[in-house]
Amino acid sequence: MLTPQRTDARRNREIILRAADEAFAEGSDVVPIEEIARRAGLGRATVYRHFSDRYALATTVAAHRLETLKCIVGTAERDHRTFRDLLHMVLREQVARRPLINIIRELPEHEQRRFADSLIAVLAPAFRRAQAEEELRGDIEPADLVLVLEMIEGALSSKLVPADDEAAIRKLIAVSLDGLYPRPETAQGSSLQSSDLH
Repeated sequence: MLTPQRTDARRNREIILRAADEAFAEGSDVVPIEEIARRAGLGRATVYRHFSDRYALATTVAAHRLETLKCIVGTAERDHRTFRDLLHMVLREQVARRPLINIIRELPEHEQRRFADSLIAVLAPAFRRAQAEEELRGDIEPADLVLVLEMIEGALSSKLVPADDEAAIRKLIAVSLDGLYPRPETAQGSSLQSSDLH
């Protein structure tokens, strides 16, 4: 049975994570711990008791979001969500949660790789199902999704595609997703041959 002190601590942790999750979905700057504490209505020391630094807080939020995605992927067939729907949602999150993404990208490379691998593992069952149904190209692997994520990240990091330019973001995501699907002429067995270019 939890003591009142432990109950308070657990509640505070949940409040901090909710406040951080909301803050990480606004703007493009890194959110300081002080801002998280303010949003949570708690002292900075309380936040630090639960999370040693902003990296610990960000990675916990990211892990929770991965768990949520795992649940969504698990019910995708029942809820009539296609793989394209799922990946579109992931890419929109990548665009919307710039503060969180920016912190994750400050982590050592092996930590970034761990998060990328975890994300791919969550999406892989839906990817394989879509591929078996010939919705996705047959010459790609789940690991290739990292290339799509990096293309989006590269475009956003260049500052040439502002995260608040909704039309540009829609086009960027649509074009990136289209590359994963067979071209109509390929699907019909009449793909462009090299000789057709001359």
